[in-house]
Amino acid sequence: MQHAIGINANFKTREQAAYEGIRSAIVDGRLEQGSLLNVSRLADEIGVSRITVANALKRLSGEGFVQLRPHKEAIVMPLDPALIREIYLMRAELEALAGRELTLHITEGDLVELHRLNDKIAAIWQEPELDVRALRAADLAFHRYLRTISRMELLSRTLENLADRCEGYRARLLDARFRVLPSPERHTELLAAIAGRDAERTAEALRRHILNGMEALLEQINETEPDETN
Repeated sequence: MQHAIGINANFKTREQAAYEGIRSAIVDGRLEQGSLLNVSRLADEIGVSRITVANALKRLSGEGFVQLRPHKEAIVMPLDPALIREIYLMRAELEALAGRELTLHITEGDLVELHRLNDKIAAIWQEPELDVRALRAADLAFHRYLRTISRMELLSRTLENLADRCEGYRARLLDARFRVLPSPERHTELLAAIAGRDAERTAEALRRHILNGMEALLEQINETEPDETN
């Protein structure tokens, strides 16, 4: 049974289906930062009860995707440059840690897979019409595979949360303007550092990769704020 919010609830608990559907809509930019989350409307779209949606929103609030307000109102976490900076700085340092660790464990098979994932990003750029959502998904798969090589499960789960929170901002502010999109060339230095098992060079390449995204986001927010206040 496919619902409007874009999930399939057949093989999940209802609360998990609601949680995943709303989270996905935030991460890929279909729900805008600061927008009101109407519990009744979401319940109708997903095909679950209002209580089920409310429970999913509580979980999303705990993960930083949703802000709960008095009188049971919920909104997508609004744009806050200070919070965005904090999230990106945390992510940059943790990605660097994962990078150092993965150089201890990476195999030739892992290198082959990373190049395959990067080639997929390149192939998407060769399509007649650029699919930004597919491009972003391919980039996320590349970075997710990197984290698995580190063999640090708690670190990987923490980074998954931070990365998805970053994606929600990037989808709304950068992707629509075709700014700082993933490209295979952006991974060239990183892949060379990994191939050389150079822990510090890998860590620095990952740190700079994440901070470039932060700088672009904050710059975009500064550019658009005057228009929004008029």
